[in-house]
Amino acid sequence: MATTYTMAQLQMHTKSDDVWMVLHNKVYDVTKYIEDHPGGAAILVEVAGADATEAFEEAGHSDDARDIMAAYCIGELAEEDHAEEVEFYRPNYVQVSTAPAVDVKKNAPSGRLAHILKRFLKASIVGAAVFGAYRQGYGLPPHTVLLDWLKIQRSGSSGQFWTGFGIATVAQATASVGLLAWAWSKLDVQEEFTHFPAHRQGRKELMVLKKKTEVAKKLPVLDPQKYRKFELTKKVQLSSNVYHFVFALPNATDVLGLPIGQHIAIRADIDGKSVSRSYTPISNDVDLGRIELVVKVYPGGLITNYLAKLNIGDKVEIRGPKGAMKYNKDYSKNILMIAGGTGITPMYQLIRAICADDSDNTIVKLLYANNTEEDVLLKEQLDVFAAKCPKKFKIEYVLSKPSEGWKGKVGFVTQDLIKEQELSASKDTKVMLCGPPPMINAMKNSLGPLGFQLPGALSRPTDQVFLF
Repeated sequence: MATTYTMAQLQMHTKSDDVWMVLHNKVYDVTKYIEDHPGGAAILVEVAGADATEAFEEAGHSDDARDIMAAYCIGELAEEDHAEEVEFYRPNYVQVSTAPAVDVKKNAPSGRLAHILKRFLKASIVGAAVFGAYRQGYGLPPHTVLLDWLKIQRSGSSGQFWTGFGIATVAQATASVGLLAWAWSKLDVQEEFTHFPAHRQGRKELMVLKKKTEVAKKLPVLDPQKYRKFELTKKVQLSSNVYHFVFALPNATDVLGLPIGQHIAIRADIDGKSVSRSYTPISNDVDLGRIELVVKVYPGGLITNYLAKLNIGDKVEIRGPKGAMKYNKDYSKNILMIAGGTGITPMYQLIRAICADDSDNTIVKLLYANNTEEDVLLKEQLDVFAAKCPKKFKIEYVLSKPSEGWKGKVGFVTQDLIKEQELSASKDTKVMLCGPPPMINAMKNSLGPLGFQLPGALSRPTDQVFLF
């Protein structure tokens, strides 16, 4: 029998060296997993001693992640502390039955109706004949007389009238019965759909060849739960430690399926361990058939060094989309972006989308910090956006080690520089941060005193200060 723990017991394990949490009413001790967690230790520490089910599912963890967590399960949450289970969307498929709703072989209404209609038709014919004879003054004549009557030997307007009346009655009854039988057959829904042919022959004389129309959009190739392999087709070294990678989708017309503001995960086996890291592509769903990444290689960076050693034709495991951000044009009237180094990539994704959408009137101000001019990524593209969308996008470059003749800002992003952007901490303003941890901590210390509500380790789209 599994060991059970109460929430009170769980809340005794909330330190960085002793982290317990709940997922789907099961208790996990993830202390030994903290350093290996791809999202960093801070996220796990923040949910220590609490139910992390919702946050875990929103992050879009893969089946591999669920397998990893299974090793850290130590028991179940006490029944009195159980949270209500919430269903999260994970597609599955069910078989559709072809069995009819009603047994069509028993007491079929259409069969009974046909029998009744046949009897009614016979009765109508006989009745019309008898009635006509009666009106002519006959009783039940012998067969010879009846034959003479049917040959219409008698003359006179009265005889012609009743003869016509009898014929009209029979014709009307026959037509009514036929129409009723046809209508009933169209309303009979008791037959199985397998009774009908799977195909019907087209009418060739009506076939008209028209201009080929655009086919329906293909489904995204990314899977948020499972890793898929994509081939490296282009690799360009932009500087001593920065690379531009292009991975091909299965078909040239495939759509990546990455919402604006979200990212992907790349996984590789390094030194016998499965390692994954998150990256934001600079391409989006407009760029069919490919995934584009700009990656800076850091000393000791497991995945970045793995990518730097790739050759054209090598395949990389990728899954997604991931992330809490799902941008739309109503997200905020004003956005202050503060990025450092490769932290520009998620900002670039949003800037590109905002500038490309004439209906998006969001005003974006970007403070982009780096050490040297060589470290500035995507500068040419950013300058083009600033020139084309001067009313929506403005950028300030900040260098800590500039060369002589540098005309931009020098030093670091400070509280005074943030104030210069003239964006108050109102409901109409959001701040986005992405960069090295020391820079992020410094920005939090600057934004808090200015009245901005600081986020926790788990980012949420509603945060006034959002962390990528």
